[in-house]
Amino acid sequence: MKFRALSMRMSIPDDLNFRKLLLVMKFTTFLLVVSLLQASAAGYSQIKLSEKNTALEKVLHSISLQSGYTVFYDRQDIKGFSVNINMNNGSLEEALRNCFSGLPLQFDIRENTIFVSRKELGLAEKISSIFMKVNVRGKVVDESRQPVPGATVKLKDGSLATTTDKDGIFVLNNVDSRAVLQISFIGCVPREIPVESVKGTLVIMLRTDVSKLDQVQVVAYGTTTKRLNTGDVTTITAAEIARNPVNNVLEVLQGRVPGLEVQQATGQPGGAFTLRLRGAANFSSGAPQPLIIIDGVRYPGGTLPMSANTLFGPAGFMGGGSGLNYLNPNDIESVSVLKDADATSLYGSSGAYGVVLITTKKAKAGPASLTANIYSGVSVLGETPGLLNTEEYLMLRREALKNDGTTPGSSDKDINGTWPEDRYNDYRKEMLGSYAQNTNMNVSYSGGGTNSSYLVSGSLRNHGNIQRHNGSSRDGSLRFALNSNTRDERFNLALTGTYLSSVNDMVPADFSQAVALSAPNGPSLFLPDGSINWSEGTSSIASNFNRQYNNATNNLLANAVLTYRPVKKLTLRTSFSYNNLSSNEYIGSPTTTMAPTYSNAAAETHSLAHHYDVRNVTIEPYAEFATIIGGKGDFNFKAGGRIDNQLNSSSEIHGVGFASDALLSNPSAGTTVTTTYIKTPYRGLGAYAIMKFIWNQRYLLNLNARRDGSTKFGPGRKFGNFGSAAVAWIFSEEDFIKNNLSFLSYGKLRGSTGTVGGDAVGDFAYLSIFNSASGTYAGKTGLLPGRLANPLLSWEKNKNSEFGLELGFFKNRVYLEGNYYRNIATNQLIGLPLPGITGFGSMPVNSDATIRTSGFEMSLNTRNIETSNFSWSTSFNISVPKSKLVKLPENRVLNENYVVGKPVTGILLYKYAGINPETGYFSFTNAAGVTADYNSGLTNADKTEFLDQAPRNYGGIQNSFRYKKLSVDIFISYTNRMGRNLLSQNGFPFGYMGLSGGRFWLDRWQQPGDVTDVPKVSAKISDWGRYTNYFVNSTGAYSDASYARLQNVSLRYRFGEKSLTWFHAKDLSVYLQGQNLMTFSKFGGLDPENLKVGVIPPMRVFTAGLNVTF
Repeated sequence: MKFRALSMRMSIPDDLNFRKLLLVMKFTTFLLVVSLLQASAAGYSQIKLSEKNTALEKVLHSISLQSGYTVFYDRQDIKGFSVNINMNNGSLEEALRNCFSGLPLQFDIRENTIFVSRKELGLAEKISSIFMKVNVRGKVVDESRQPVPGATVKLKDGSLATTTDKDGIFVLNNVDSRAVLQISFIGCVPREIPVESVKGTLVIMLRTDVSKLDQVQVVAYGTTTKRLNTGDVTTITAAEIARNPVNNVLEVLQGRVPGLEVQQATGQPGGAFTLRLRGAANFSSGAPQPLIIIDGVRYPGGTLPMSANTLFGPAGFMGGGSGLNYLNPNDIESVSVLKDADATSLYGSSGAYGVVLITTKKAKAGPASLTANIYSGVSVLGETPGLLNTEEYLMLRREALKNDGTTPGSSDKDINGTWPEDRYNDYRKEMLGSYAQNTNMNVSYSGGGTNSSYLVSGSLRNHGNIQRHNGSSRDGSLRFALNSNTRDERFNLALTGTYLSSVNDMVPADFSQAVALSAPNGPSLFLPDGSINWSEGTSSIASNFNRQYNNATNNLLANAVLTYRPVKKLTLRTSFSYNNLSSNEYIGSPTTTMAPTYSNAAAETHSLAHHYDVRNVTIEPYAEFATIIGGKGDFNFKAGGRIDNQLNSSSEIHGVGFASDALLSNPSAGTTVTTTYIKTPYRGLGAYAIMKFIWNQRYLLNLNARRDGSTKFGPGRKFGNFGSAAVAWIFSEEDFIKNNLSFLSYGKLRGSTGTVGGDAVGDFAYLSIFNSASGTYAGKTGLLPGRLANPLLSWEKNKNSEFGLELGFFKNRVYLEGNYYRNIATNQLIGLPLPGITGFGSMPVNSDATIRTSGFEMSLNTRNIETSNFSWSTSFNISVPKSKLVKLPENRVLNENYVVGKPVTGILLYKYAGINPETGYFSFTNAAGVTADYNSGLTNADKTEFLDQAPRNYGGIQNSFRYKKLSVDIFISYTNRMGRNLLSQNGFPFGYMGLSGGRFWLDRWQQPGDVTDVPKVSAKISDWGRYTNYFVNSTGAYSDASYARLQNVSLRYRFGEKSLTWFHAKDLSVYLQGQNLMTFSKFGGLDPENLKVGVIPPMRVFTAGLNVTF
């Protein structure tokens, strides 16, 4: 009617040409006919298909492309169906009939659309299906087509269930044809397959579950899953570790674990790392690091007791090293970071600052397989500040002398004509410009049956250094793991052992500072023949290249676990663990480190031999009782103990003055010899009990109790009692949630509270100590008191509470977790400053100071796109830590930077007022609000500004893409913080003593009225110590050091079945990886992670590798 009414209102203009109208009608008729013929032809279009065991969805897509028809279907209706079809030039209907032959599906063609739906069974079919039983046989594989042993295969109604064997095979007999199979495995997305769709033997692929709800998490004295965990634990898997070409697994944790700060101290191979979990909860300047446990044994995860000889820096040129440099990341199965009291309280005092549990790879049942992983690549210098060229440098040097009203002197060789003014030495390229070669080779052989399994592996690693005459860090390791059960599975013995030997012969110095400060027109460091250029006298920066260094380190890890099940519900287990990390370090300075013309060279030669040994023995027996209560309640109770025996020892012999360089390797041959020997034992004893109860897979309760003893405290105070309680509610299992919030697939609320003790104090700190006197009396060395005794020294107390919410949406395609934590630290262990009249600088005491740390952590995991050929997933996390000094003892001056109401990680500073436009000097605003230059005089009372040096927030984001056999993973970490800028690290104005600086000096003050952030240049300034000190301790010395870093990119291609058959391999992949590829920051050239001009920044690493399994 509307069309008719519309046409009634339309009229034909009189001047319209009838022939034109007729022509238009004919053309319209022609188009209609063509369209109808095209539509008709589509119905009879020639379909060509040749598919074998191909997913129905893929075949329908091919039909849609060839016919031009749109296909509508419900994925759940066609899920799990595959098709065998071979036809040429068939019609659309023929193709559809052949596709759906034998399947419980039907189709309907309407216009240009094909509708697919489930077929309604006839009455006879419905009756016969009730009595029809079938046998189902299949194989479960992972994404790399490797068998998945231990996967659960059951019917949806729960009437039948089984698990896959070592080859991933399962069989279910007498299965109702209307039943639905459910296949699941920890850490994978479960699948459902209708039995009626099964044709022949099934091959079922399980994909990794991004939500990680059922991922295994190693916790104190056991394992659990994310779903059933009442504590806060973050787990990094072997797959995530494998994507990173790193020497230390701590690099992988950086930015991936909410609440954990990881900072690389230096880019030197074998360098140190610092860890801090959830901020600083005590006054320790070093902030106690989390406890490291590897396969049950304490491990030295912090800095190592390397040579502390001042010639090579307070902790050696590698910053003290890291114990985890001597554990091959390829041997690690998982890393679990335990954060809240529920997760850490069972480790007593040792776990007060967090726990990092490292589990190495174990023997697993399965067919024998040989796997080789090889990669090679290069490391290059990372983020560094820009340097001046010769023209710029000389311009600034002359300007500095002009500002001072002086002329070049005899010592000003850079501008008095001694050194050519057209010469440019790229010291950075000459000293730090090498390409460091990196190679890693790992081979493992594993297999076994139900009762016994084995794993044997070996590795070789070589990590080069970018410095000239670079040397390298090389190591080799052997590892084994055995697992054996008796036939009745009542006895089990699991053994693991790892031995690693490392040699480091790099140059024992870091030339970063020299590169940044040397005049660019200075003489070349080396002569054409490669020898050191001594033309400028008796000193040379390059002399350090002739220093000798060798560090041979051995690391032995062993673990034995004996399990006995006397009855079905009771398990008795004892673990024996041993670790010995030892090192022999040699440093020598021969005569070649001094000029050939230096007459006293032999008397100043020196060498040092340093040995350290860190040994840990741990014994842990415990009993576990598990039962089912009321058919719905899982009850588990554990009780056990732990004995720790640790011995740290170090010895050092230092010789000076050698008759020949050939004698340097024996320091005792020196004219003057000094020796040092330190031996410190530590013993810990603990007993614990754990009660876990889960009702109906939705209500969770966990209670922990521990009594801990430590030799760090005196009689009557050695033991402390600690514990925690945690509850969780998986509310998504409630019927009212299932019925009303179908989009919510998982939801859990959890909370925990507990008390953990801290022992962040030296060994035997309650005892007085005596030190050897420097002189002798009657031929004997005397003793001097070194520390006051305090028998009242006792435990710190950390009261920790946490609340968490976990949500999964749309079948866990979106998984969100948020945590809020709060820790109150009291009874603080501090070094109380004492008046000089006492003869002691301080004494260890328990202070009634209180520190509160709190924060919010969030992680988000999403599966953005999932198709048969392409997937895209994202993982994001952010941490926002806070800390506050709540209470400070009266009449006790601990540190001027400790301010009630402020973080203990902060610092009091002068208020920087910028560069005085009239003088070009630094200016500051004092406490009275008066602004003046540096030479006006400031006191500590003028420090009115407070700046927190801890990160404001940090985190990371990972995007993973999969297209057929190609995978790409991109990880970006970020940190929001303040840091000391380049200007504050110069320590002097440009030109002072002829030293250079960064390119920022080009923006210096030049004349009255200039507004800039960079002061005037000057070769001579009155009281430059005060000049520098005031600025370094002002707000002007700090800038926004926030950064985002493209930390890792991994590109991997996995070959298909045809290639594997040709290579006779089970799995084959090639990959490219990059580490620390790009940094985005406004920090002005300095690497914003280690924030130091004089330290090699983290390296940029590029590798290519091959992984193959036979």
